[in-house]
Amino acid sequence: MVSLVSLLIVTCASSVTTASSLWTRANNENVVLADCTGVQDKSDLSSECAYFSGSPDSSPDDISVVTTGSHQSWANRTTSALFSDTGVTFTAVLREYGDAGDYAGTGNNGYGNFTCWQMASTYLYTHNNRNCFVVYDCNHLGAPVSLPSASASTSTTPTATGSPSAAASSTASASSGLSTGAIVGLSVGVAVGLLILIGIAGILVWRHLRSNKQSKAAAALKEKGPESGLPGTPKPFQPVNPIWQGPGARELETPQVYHELPNNDRPVEAHSEAIRGELDATPARVELHSYDLPPKYDNENNNTAGAYGNFKGPI
Repeated sequence: MVSLVSLLIVTCASSVTTASSLWTRANNENVVLADCTGVQDKSDLSSECAYFSGSPDSSPDDISVVTTGSHQSWANRTTSALFSDTGVTFTAVLREYGDAGDYAGTGNNGYGNFTCWQMASTYLYTHNNRNCFVVYDCNHLGAPVSLPSASASTSTTPTATGSPSAAASSTASASSGLSTGAIVGLSVGVAVGLLILIGIAGILVWRHLRSNKQSKAAAALKEKGPESGLPGTPKPFQPVNPIWQGPGARELETPQVYHELPNNDRPVEAHSEAIRGELDATPARVELHSYDLPPKYDNENNNTAGAYGNFKGPI
């Protein structure tokens, strides 16, 4: 009797322990949907479902390959994966891509329901010489689990087809250069510098043209002589109708002009408008009135060199 009671106690204890272990495993299990890229050959692509009895780490308990040669388009579709070791099929029904940490859909392995969460593309494990990065995590918790930090075999991080986390990663690396404000400031600075250079060039051209104009004006003045003056200046007074007064002497014509004739010991006849006169040969100084007429001599045919030389009359 005592032996029978002892056997019942041991059996009950074993049943409680097994139930507790199964409950703990069911509560902590995770199914990770991952995209994988070849370590050496970057074109070697695949997508996998990895089963973890506990929190996800670098050693999955079972792996089911979903696609090879390309990454699976997980969003807005139902994906099924068969785990060959256990014969269990996991089915995930996912919605459109969202941000990391967003609710993504549901999953089921025939034993219970899972809640799937969108995850940031993070390296988790290596399988078949491919680095695998988490895209979704499906669990029995009310939030996505924390993933361990690990280093991939390569520095290249694959991105899920159409994944917003991949787009965010690409945008982040593209925007790691200059910010928008810096680009705008640089553009304004370049434009202002260009305007300053254009202004300086315009001033230099204007000064060059002005210098050429002044040089041409100075050359023209030098060629014409100082009497011509600069352009626009009045010309000096020029005598009108000059009357010949002998070598080296000129006298301007006026309403009343007096001419003086030399006396070389010979008679000289002077002509006037109304009076005809004859001068004697005595050494004397005589002035005649011409009434604006040039002097005229009667003895032009038999001239001798005198005070006027051989030049007679106005030039």
